[in-house]
Amino acid sequence: MERTVGGRKGVARREVGWYRRARTDQQAMKKQDKSKGKQGSGKGGRKARRTPDVRRARKNLGDLARMWNELTEEQRTAWHHRARGMRSRVRNGRSYRLDGQKLFLKINSVLLLLGREPRTEPPPEPRFGPNPVGELQITDAGAGLALNLRVKGTLAEEVMVYASPPRNAGRRYCGDFRFLGLLPDPVEHWSDITRLYVRKFGVPPRNTRVFIRVWQVVDGWENKAAMQITSALVPARSGEAGGPTGARQGGKRG
Repeated sequence: MERTVGGRKGVARREVGWYRRARTDQQAMKKQDKSKGKQGSGKGGRKARRTPDVRRARKNLGDLARMWNELTEEQRTAWHHRARGMRSRVRNGRSYRLDGQKLFLKINSVLLLLGREPRTEPPPEPRFGPNPVGELQITDAGAGLALNLRVKGTLAEEVMVYASPPRNAGRRYCGDFRFLGLLPDPVEHWSDITRLYVRKFGVPPRNTRVFIRVWQVVDGWENKAAMQITSALVPARSGEAGGPTGARQGGKRG
């Protein structure tokens, strides 16, 4: 029982205390509702746009999560044994230890992205050679723009190609890459990715910059340690800013 002091003054104090507690609870509920409203939202509280690539990736993860539960105990144990001692790279150079389920999702997500059947047994880990892909070149031939990647030597493994949408000419960094497909077979040490790029983003405007990153892949295993990042300018028309030809720049991130 709450103690009262001085008759009506005690009652008033109780009423003030109840009002303050109610106000505090109301403010807490409003704050919680606002935080719930921001879940799944992008910058500034706006709802993030789910692109076809994002929807496909989420569907694949859901399908693989169900598939993991349908494996036999022996198959799950095999994935756990293969993952023992392995670590996965994440952003800013940080890494975490893989378990069997994470390795299963990691490899099979890549296979589904490539249109391959998922594996119920862990494939053997390959020994990758050097990444043979070099700089990007964008030229303006008579038939229109052409995007080509230099290839040194022969392709011993398949190469995954990611690209950015067209960016401002002055950009020197890009963190937005989308999967284009596997690198086409080179002709005279140049691999033409024009069709892959235009199918994803359309023809890039003149005097914009395109970023490309590539790495090798075998049975779902990715060689991201040998990732190659390169960019080039889309040629401007003669007399426009940027000159008549596109600049080339290549870089490697280990």
